[in-house]
Amino acid sequence: MVSGWFRVGVVSAALLFLGATEALAKTVFLGGSQTAGWKYVGGFPEVVNKGVVSNTTAKILKTLTPVVGMKPEKIFILEGINEIWSPNASILSRYREILRRIHQGSPKTVIFVQSVLPVVNRPDLSNDKIRDLNAGLRTLCAEIPGCVYVDLYSHFTVDGALNAALTTDGVHLRPDGYKLWQALIEKYVSMPNEEIMRPEILAGLAGQSGQPQTTN
Repeated sequence: MVSGWFRVGVVSAALLFLGATEALAKTVFLGGSQTAGWKYVGGFPEVVNKGVVSNTTAKILKTLTPVVGMKPEKIFILEGINEIWSPNASILSRYREILRRIHQGSPKTVIFVQSVLPVVNRPDLSNDKIRDLNAGLRTLCAEIPGCVYVDLYSHFTVDGALNAALTTDGVHLRPDGYKLWQALIEKYVSMPNEEIMRPEILAGLAGQSGQPQTTN
C-alpha cells in the first residue's frame, strides 16, 4: 500500500519539475487559438505555449507578469484577430504596452512580433484592416530594442486572402498551415539570439522580400 506521504511527495516533485520547466523556458509562445493549435499538431514541443482560445492583447497584459518573470530567451507573439473589430490604434496601444513591459522586465529577451494572418470567406473580418494593423506592428516593433517583426501574412495569401487550402473555417489553420508556419519561424526558434541579432544577419533579413524586418 502506498502511503499518503509518498503520494504527496511524488505530486510535489512533479509540480516542482513542471515549475522548473517553465521557469527555465527558453522560448514562450503568446497568442490566441491559432497559437494554441501548436499543442495539437506536435510542433515545437520544447516551447512553453501560452496560447489561449479567444485571447486578446488586453488579456495578455493581465497575464504577462509571470511570463516576463521566466526571463525567456525568446517570446513569439501572434495576436490581434480576436479584436480586429476594435480600432487598430487601440490594439497597437495595448501591443506597445506588452512590448514595453517585456523589454523593461526582461531586456535580454528577443521579442518576435508575428504578423496577423489573413482570413478568407469571412465577411465579418477585413483583410484590409489586418494589413493596416500589420503595418502598424512593423512600425511599432522598430521602436522596441530587440524586437523582430516576422511577416507571416504574405506567405499565407492567395489573391489577397488566406489560402483556403490551409484553413478549416477561414481563420483557423489545418495541419498544412502549421507546416508552413513552422517552416517560416523554425530557424528563429532554434537560432541563438546572438546570431539573429548580428548586424550582418539583420541586414540580410531586412533585405529579403517577405522575410522578417527588425531593429536593434
